[in-house]
Parts: sequence; structure tokens; C-alpha cells
Amino acid sequence: MYKIDPNTQNRINQLAISAHGLLYRRKSVRSFQVILTFFRDTYPRLFRRLWPYTALATAVFTIGFIGAYISTVLTPSNAYIFVPGQLDLTENESGISSKDISERFRRIPKPPMAAGIMANNISVAFRAFALGITAGIGTCYIILFNAMMIGGFAAHFSNHGLAYEFWSFIIPHGMLEIFAILVAAAAGLKLGLSLVIPGQLKRSISLRHGARDSVLLLIGTIPMFVVAGLVESVITPSYIPGKIKIALGVTLAILTVSYLMLGGQKPMDRSGPTVNLPEN
Repeated sequence: MYKIDPNTQNRINQLAISAHGLLYRRKSVRSFQVILTFFRDTYPRLFRRLWPYTALATAVFTIGFIGAYISTVLTPSNAYIFVPGQLDLTENESGISSKDISERFRRIPKPPMAAGIMANNISVAFRAFALGITAGIGTCYIILFNAMMIGGFAAHFSNHGLAYEFWSFIIPHGMLEIFAILVAAAAGLKLGLSLVIPGQLKRSISLRHGARDSVLLLIGTIPMFVVAGLVESVITPSYIPGKIKIALGVTLAILTVSYLMLGGQKPMDRSGPTVNLPEN
């Protein structure tokens, strides 16, 4: 039996260890590059290609919000219809103050609150997406439900002369949060309409393409929910002046929309990893 020289054996072992480390380091680098390419280039392009679905989701939300707001302003008791029953709207007319809006949130520890908010928002987004399989009907229901709830809330506080306090509490996280939910809903609408209106493609092929696009569109909302959840748990209930909170919310919304509209403008580098999307 041939015996390998100990020095040679040690050299082989060292090379094997080095190769193992290099292999997995390259895998890690490649994974990072794929994620970077997705959010830097692929996702903004995907969003722009599917913008009509986001526009449709936004239109449904706007109709629900305006309808609930006007209805509650004209008939204050309608707030009980649009706002979930577990939320207390039973204060007397002079019993609501600007402190009531945020004091209950300040008593919740920040980390658990942030985790709970993110989980809830992502859950809403996934429901809006999954219900797209009902030809978009379930997705529209989720959008309308949330829109009417916010509209009813807004009108309720406006009726009590606390519109500024309400919006300074909602806008910091709400603009980004609602936008992310609408994008997730757009993913659901894309999924549903791919099934109902396949165009010139076979229904199975249309659904497969639509599902791929929809899932990627949904995945891209997760960072938005993380940021919105952190803002909602830390900034929103803080004692920072309302004007600064509102400015922060508007700034986050502008930055997000700018990223989606301007990102991925440069030609893709085909030498690096990419996330290919099938064209419908």
C-alpha cells in the first residue's frame, strides 16, 4: 500500500481547508450580490412594469377611505361601523385629548411592540396577496376594510377637533406602511388577473408567470414593513413634535417612491448574478 508523505498529506489538508473556505465564501458573496441586484435593479423595474396594479389598488383604497370619511363626518355614529368593535370610541365628547392617541402606546415596551407591528402588517400584506387567487375580490375586500377603518378613524378624531393630532400620529409610519400594503395588494391583483385574464397565453402559463412576478413584488415590500414597524414603535408614540413626525413620514414616502421610479435605470451587468423575470 502506497503511503503518502506526511508533509504532502498536510499540504493536501491545508489546500482542502482553503478550498472549502473559498467555496463557501464565494457562495456567501454571490448570495449577497443576488440580493443586492434584486433590490437595486430588478425590484424597481418590476414595480414599474406592474404599476397599473398598484394604481388599481390605490384607487380602491382611495374610494374606501373617502367614502368612510365623508360618511362619518356627516353622521358621527358611523364611526362604530367602520372602526373595529374592540377599539374604544365611547369617550364622551370632551373626554378625548391629544394625549389619548399615543399614551396607551407609550406603555408598551418598544421591542415587543415593533415585532408585533411588523408581524401584523406583514400578515395583512400576505392576506391581501393570497386572496388574489379569488380573482382579486378578496384582495379588494382587504383594501376596502383597511381604507374604511382609517377613514372612519380620521373622521372620528376630526369631529373631535383632533385632526392634526391624529395625522401626526398616523403619517410618520402610515404613509410607508399603507403604500407597502397597497403594493402587496397589487401583487395579489396581478396573481388573480393572471388567472382570470390570461390574454394570449395558456391559463397555466399566465398563472405561472403572474405568480412569479407577484411573489417577487410581495417580497420587495418586506423592508418597507420593517422600516414602518420601527418608526411606528419608536418615533410615532414619542414626544417628538408632530410637525417633525409628519416631515419624517413624508420624507420616507418620497424616498421610497423615488427609489422605485428611478432605481435600476442603468443597463444590467450580465457578468454578475441577476434575477430574471419572464415577460408576460
